[in-house]
Amino acid sequence: MNPTVVLVHGAMHTPWIFDPLRERLTARGIASRAVQLPSSDPDSAAAQGLTEDVDVVRAEIAAVGGPVVLAAHSYGGVPATWAAAEAGQVAELVYLAAFALEAGTSMMEWMGGDFPPTWIHSPDGLAVKAGDAEESIFSGVDPALTAQAVERLNWQGTRAFTEKLGAAPTGVPMSYVVATEDPALPPAVQEEWAARAAHVLRVPSGHSPHLSHTDDVAGLLAEAVARAAAQE
Repeated sequence: MNPTVVLVHGAMHTPWIFDPLRERLTARGIASRAVQLPSSDPDSAAAQGLTEDVDVVRAEIAAVGGPVVLAAHSYGGVPATWAAAEAGQVAELVYLAAFALEAGTSMMEWMGGDFPPTWIHSPDGLAVKAGDAEESIFSGVDPALTAQAVERLNWQGTRAFTEKLGAAPTGVPMSYVVATEDPALPPAVQEEWAARAAHVLRVPSGHSPHLSHTDDVAGLLAEAVARAAAQE
């Protein structure tokens, strides 16, 4: 069975953000799925946390019924890391300018205990949203695509940031896409995480390489799928 790529979006996003990448994968004959994380929701009161995100990723992996290349962007790296630690189907874990935290760490701890000053807090205090998404998340992305992406951003539940990562895989091969011009997640930090990866791709991208350098990312994922298929 050919491996399936399971895509995990970042904070505030929806699976729509991967549509251009999935088109490239389909053109290469690669099956893909994209989850909707429950921590991202149009209703701030409905936005959930990391543990619910992990459950959704874990269920999506199980639903494939075969080997999976698990690819995550930004915050999505946190639930993907946890799910990969518990799912034997994950043949490779791919970080797309994503957080590769150590087990026992939370996003809030990594951020130094507070949200970026440009972020907006929901009136109920249960969720946040980036107030400068055009510059921080979508720098270098086509302006028309950026406008569509910003319009689709949801509230992100604060528990996604305060809950600690429960587990990290030890035997799963890892690849990392370093966005060398990322204003949101420092490239130097990405390089530290990428040092643990078996395969590294560096692209002159902002925080969304899957949108600004879609073909490059699709190529890396195709290589991961080929490696996973060779192991079957």
